[in-house]
Amino acid sequence: MRRAALIILLALAAVACQPAKVDPDAMTLTRAIYDEIRLGKDAALAAQAPAMFGSPQAAVQLARLRGVIPAGEPRSMKVVGQAVRDFPGKGRAEAVSLEYDYGASKTLFQTRLFRPAGVRDWRVAAFNLHVATARELAPNRLSPVGKSMLQYAYLALALASPLMMIAALVKVLRTPGLRHKWAWGLLCFVGLFGFQTNWATGQTLIVWNSVQFFGLWLSHAGSAFDPWFIKATVPAFALLILGGVLANPPRTRAQAPA
Repeated sequence: MRRAALIILLALAAVACQPAKVDPDAMTLTRAIYDEIRLGKDAALAAQAPAMFGSPQAAVQLARLRGVIPAGEPRSMKVVGQAVRDFPGKGRAEAVSLEYDYGASKTLFQTRLFRPAGVRDWRVAAFNLHVATARELAPNRLSPVGKSMLQYAYLALALASPLMMIAALVKVLRTPGLRHKWAWGLLCFVGLFGFQTNWATGQTLIVWNSVQFFGLWLSHAGSAFDPWFIKATVPAFALLILGGVLANPPRTRAQAPA
């Protein structure tokens, strides 16, 4: 009975921790705004948000945006960002990011929408448009081409860190007479200091007062406009174990013959 109750509580906690899903109407509105901008449907835009699109200045800005959007129909579209936030008693805000692929170039269209409490339709709070060619987006790829020697050194550290941790674990498991191998095994994967580098620009953040577990993490926001980040740590305990400083039980002295 207790086990069943625990399973139910864990299931409820998992459901409660799930992020709120983006409203399909918010997604539809974001796609409609982008199409109306690129196709020159200013009247439809003005009807959706008169305060934002109804002025002569807005028409000039929309014409400029339309001029930088690649011609023709996009090859594909994918959702690269979603965020939802509820304001009790006030309404809900949503941010949607869409990436359009035109082959030689891509666009990133982002909207911030708001729906007041008790209102069904979404209101456009703001939007952003980014356009870049494939060549301009190339540095954001996870590729070693065109990187500096410092970035190569950092990548070598990031790749070597988990390998040394695994090698230290193998040594711990194969060391005869070593007590508490499970504790030493966990210690193999503890590193000191934290490193995070922007693979596109080479900028690296070092956190000196940091204790990390495991040695390599890769993170990416999902859009071609976002760079890859590589996180690593110095496998200090693994190095000490491999060097024989730690997890090295004293050898039993051979008894002298009588």
